[in-house]
Amino acid sequence: MKLRVYMNDWSINMGIIGFLNILKQSNMEYKVVKKDNYIEFDSKLLENFQNYYFDYFMTEYDVSERLKNNIKYNLSYLKNNQDKVKDVTKRIKESIKYQGDKVKKFDDEKFKLLKEKYDAIGNIKNFDQFEEIEKLCNECIDILKISHINEKLTANLYKYVVGDNYFGQVSFFNVAKSSLDLEGLKRVMFNDYLLSIIYYCKLQDYIEANDENSLKDWIEKSLQYFSDEVKAKTISKNSIKTIEKILKEINKLIKKKKNIDDIKDYLGNLDNCQMCGDMKGLVDNYTESDFVPLAVSADNSRNMYWNMEMNFDICDLCKLMLFCTPAGAILVRKKYITNEENEFYSFVNMDTSIQELYNANSNLRNNRDKENPFKELIVNIIDENKEKSRWQLENILFVEFKASVDAKRCKMNYLNMPTYLAKFLSKETKILNSIKDRSLSASIIDIILKEKDLKYLINDKFREEIPNILSSSKEFHTSSYDIFKTVMIRHILSCYKKGGTEKMDDKKLKVIRYAGRDIRDYHVYNNSENKLEGIAYRLLNTAKVRNKKDFMDIVLRLFMSSKKKGQDDKWYSMSVPMVFLDVTTEKDLDFESIAYAFISGLISDKYEPKNDEQTTEEGK
Repeated sequence: MKLRVYMNDWSINMGIIGFLNILKQSNMEYKVVKKDNYIEFDSKLLENFQNYYFDYFMTEYDVSERLKNNIKYNLSYLKNNQDKVKDVTKRIKESIKYQGDKVKKFDDEKFKLLKEKYDAIGNIKNFDQFEEIEKLCNECIDILKISHINEKLTANLYKYVVGDNYFGQVSFFNVAKSSLDLEGLKRVMFNDYLLSIIYYCKLQDYIEANDENSLKDWIEKSLQYFSDEVKAKTISKNSIKTIEKILKEINKLIKKKKNIDDIKDYLGNLDNCQMCGDMKGLVDNYTESDFVPLAVSADNSRNMYWNMEMNFDICDLCKLMLFCTPAGAILVRKKYITNEENEFYSFVNMDTSIQELYNANSNLRNNRDKENPFKELIVNIIDENKEKSRWQLENILFVEFKASVDAKRCKMNYLNMPTYLAKFLSKETKILNSIKDRSLSASIIDIILKEKDLKYLINDKFREEIPNILSSSKEFHTSSYDIFKTVMIRHILSCYKKGGTEKMDDKKLKVIRYAGRDIRDYHVYNNSENKLEGIAYRLLNTAKVRNKKDFMDIVLRLFMSSKKKGQDDKWYSMSVPMVFLDVTTEKDLDFESIAYAFISGLISDKYEPKNDEQTTEEGK
């Protein structure tokens, strides 16, 4: 029987992509036909899917490979820091010991051998013994690569991470199944997620063949098989309860001399899946055990259901797709976020086609180690087709989530792309790309996707960087010019949000910034540069609370007490640029844009190039 899974909401779509990723790793992707809005495959593909499934996750969570990469990183660090032998060997020993303590529970002999080697690593204190460290590390890795050891460690890691974030303790994730080996886990997965679908599809094939005798024989054999397997405890009663019930009811109809049409009528009247709206009969109530980030406990969340009817039927095929979601999501670490959780499972949802959905998430996966993978995806879409990019961006939903069953919490972000933002991103990529601080650039994308005001980021960046910018240190920091570009981005974005009727007047912002630089130059000339930090902080405070009066009072005092060197090298009194009148009216520029542009000039870098007009033009 041919099975179809149609594109649906983001959770099912993530499962479809996960399903394809799993098959691709086992070189079985060719057995799936990808149409515009659905995938199609023969049900026979599922007969070995448990093997494909675990092959994928055993590779994805391979403990020996992870430890190998960890050790490789530490050894590379040691080569460049030869005086850190004690620290590095300690870290390596602790990493190996962490896995060794787990090995002890099921293979004491190999644990003792492992302990002997990581203790030897911990005793090395001299870089001259680097080759010995390498040798011992490789020997430890070889032990952990032993099939039954690596499989056990990897399976436990996979069960812990995925179970806590996606499914709780359903199926083989339950602690009662912790003693099972890899083959045992595969068997449980087959029974709980595949067996019923396979038998249901066989049932449909026999019905379509219109051979009542063959159908009767097959049903009787199937029911006997279920009975024998349950008695042998190789299949749980719960795993086959639905398909067994269907087969028993059809068997009753056959005994009553009902024909194939009667059987079809019976199947047609069975409960329908409310998620896909397609499959009948093989349905169960959708609960948190199916997909933790979205589903809820029906008993504890009656108000989540219409009229408190605590039933939302989901078929076994949809369950299987949801079970594949961990292979469709991409773990992204947002290194630029420091004061809150910065690790999320991410997915890009599109309603265009299966292939474009697959390509977009492959792109995200390939860029997951970048500062902001979402930014890289956006840039790639724009680079591929500038005419098509705006339409594509408008049809994108970025999903981020991090759940924990143990902690009973779930954090989820939906980052969509309004029309104005799609237009902005498709036309204003140069200024985004011109920002040298990659962390700042990544933060900007993150914030505008969440449709938050960039002024909070600008304020925080100023407070972080003012001491660094005004110091004599040449160490890396976010330049005032990068922050000024962020101010420009904020204003441009505001114009797009208002419908693009207001043109960005970058000349006004530059005038304000250069006025701030003139004030700075005067203080530097008079050896009063130390005053700038205090002035900048006072101005920031007024900008934060939108205190226009105090802001202008400080600005006026600065201009009254400062002079500007003319072309004849003489110093002349400075006048307040007329653009500052916008502070009160906010006609062309809002108050925050004026304030932050002025501050960026006031604290401009000592090493900042003077000819930045060209750079700005290029960055627009």
